[in-house]
Amino acid sequence: MTAPAASIIVPSYRGAERLPRLLDSLAAQEPGAPAFEVVVVVDGVDDGSVALVEAEDRFEARPLLLPRNEGRVTALNTGFAAARGEVLIRCDDDLRVPPTFVASHVGAHADAAVRGELIGVVGLTRDMHDDAPYARAYGRDAGARSHAAARACPDDALWRHWAADCSIARAVWERVGPYDSAYRAYGWEDVDYGWRLHAAGVRLVRVSGADAEHHGPARTAVARASKAFASGSARAAFARLHPDAPLAPPRAGEGVWGALVGAVARTHRTPEHVARSARLVDRVLGRVPRPVGTKLVALVVEGAGLAGATAPAPPDRPAASSSGRPRVVIAHDYLTQRGGAERLVLSICRAFPDAEIHTLFYEPSQTYPEYRDRVIRTSPLDRIGPLRRDPRLALLMLAPAASRMRIDADVVVASSSGWAHAFPTTGRTLVYCHSPARWLYLPEDYLGQAGPLDPKRLVLMVLAPLLRRWDRRAALRAHGYLANSSVVRERIRRVYGLDASTLFPPFSPDVADGPQETIGELAGWAGPDGSAGGHDLVVSRLQPYKNVDRVIEAFRAMPERRLLVIGRGPEGERLRALAPENVRLVEGLSDAQMRWAYAHATSLIAASHEDFGLTPLEAGAHGVPVVALRAGGYLDTVREGTSGVFFTEETPEAIVAAVRELEERGPWSRAAIRAHVEAFSEERFIAALRQAVEEL
Repeated sequence: MTAPAASIIVPSYRGAERLPRLLDSLAAQEPGAPAFEVVVVVDGVDDGSVALVEAEDRFEARPLLLPRNEGRVTALNTGFAAARGEVLIRCDDDLRVPPTFVASHVGAHADAAVRGELIGVVGLTRDMHDDAPYARAYGRDAGARSHAAARACPDDALWRHWAADCSIARAVWERVGPYDSAYRAYGWEDVDYGWRLHAAGVRLVRVSGADAEHHGPARTAVARASKAFASGSARAAFARLHPDAPLAPPRAGEGVWGALVGAVARTHRTPEHVARSARLVDRVLGRVPRPVGTKLVALVVEGAGLAGATAPAPPDRPAASSSGRPRVVIAHDYLTQRGGAERLVLSICRAFPDAEIHTLFYEPSQTYPEYRDRVIRTSPLDRIGPLRRDPRLALLMLAPAASRMRIDADVVVASSSGWAHAFPTTGRTLVYCHSPARWLYLPEDYLGQAGPLDPKRLVLMVLAPLLRRWDRRAALRAHGYLANSSVVRERIRRVYGLDASTLFPPFSPDVADGPQETIGELAGWAGPDGSAGGHDLVVSRLQPYKNVDRVIEAFRAMPERRLLVIGRGPEGERLRALAPENVRLVEGLSDAQMRWAYAHATSLIAASHEDFGLTPLEAGAHGVPVVALRAGGYLDTVREGTSGVFFTEETPEAIVAAVRELEERGPWSRAAIRAHVEAFSEERFIAALRQAVEEL
């Protein structure tokens, strides 16, 4: 499908009655409006909203139903992550937008792009009240004052009005990251995001053509005061998270009125207290003079807001350590190879430069040299050389060994494909999951062509039931779960019943930047002295499920092309025997040699069912397009037509056809490929990971 110019993300909870007004107004956009899609995130309760959105045929719309009520932040982050447009518009389900809505948002970003600028666009909203005692006494005037204040707000304070109607470019979302899940109740998750945009140097602008009607303001004193209390609590959380933000401390004011507000705040310490008083106000509003009713509502609303802002922090919020930071330890299954997971741990190390690493095995000669500068603690099994060099030989002992890897830390960040999530700790565990253990839940991927009497298959048949129970208990003890891709997130939900957040791994700057060194053993094959390049490339562990043999067979049918395979693994000997003259297999390359291999490649061939497609990002950092299997993590990291092409079957014939297609659709824009890859930068990953640790 062609990506639309804009995605409109609509978080909705029990919104079936509100959505038709919004959808009708979106269908009435002015002729020639940019193409857009609407993503409605139904927050855990389907009251008919899903069918309503599915029936929409006036524009492209799709519902996303969360498995349970998660709150507005999760709904927003889910919608933004699923959006396909280049302009991402946040829109509440109780708005009626003008015919100029989409064009105004998209046009403002287009004008900014011409200037080489990234901006945030704010459309103001105006409360629409039905005639009722609350509206006459307080709601209409309060809404009008709020709208006038927003219109008069200077640009450098516009972050305070980042809310129901606003937009950013995709590049800004990828740079600033998701909404902060620290905000659970009503309010301030938007203000928080506005401040983060402001702090990141993104200029916020008002665009009047995007202004909308707000048809969901509070209708009673109870509703307004309850929101004020929740908003006050969220305001306090914002102040704790952003002490540098220019935010005046909450206060009751001066004089008699201030004393009254302070007294109400001191006696309204819970939402129940607030609701009880506000109900009394609602009962008398139609019976007292309007000025009296106005003061009564104002008193309970201001008192509730002050009470929420000055209430003690939630009891589960840990006190700051003496250094102001938690003590973080990094856990990983084992450091015995040069793979994507091991490179990912180096990025985690850059996020927490003082953290120790705890792992079952560490073999310096087989993994990245940067680990030699870290403090690494291993299990007793590490003393046994053959096991250290090939941890698969220790399968019978790994679960008991993992269960004894006790770690003293405030937070353990566990990079896990099966073992590190089980390391016990005195603090909390945040699991960064590359996949639930393949040998337990995807055994055929792990065993490959192993026969029915193969020792590995027989051992797994015996151990798998016990290991699954052990593995699930370990997973459910964790305090937070992050999935490295959409595929893994769904696998975690299926295997453990957990709803993990998705945090894509970064491509390592070590792969993209730095000196290059030719690969001596390719002299005479890769041009004079190995310096010419022009090869197609596979970077993969040589495991059965990686389908490297299928790629080699494909290049047997293309003798005019050259294929360079970089990797090691149990399939290495068989694949070398299989390789024709135009295919070379190498292993143990330095980073400088890897940079040369990527930089001089014509394409990267990625033919396996990956949990996350990291190698396309490494190739993309050099502007190299990708031929990828249309499956798994490659759907997250390859943008068809921009950074590569897909094939649908892992057969030599399909790979040949895709390589020919890539060649026919060239030349490929290296600049566009690099721009796509920037969304997966290490800076974005580190910021999001640190935030997740702070939340724990």
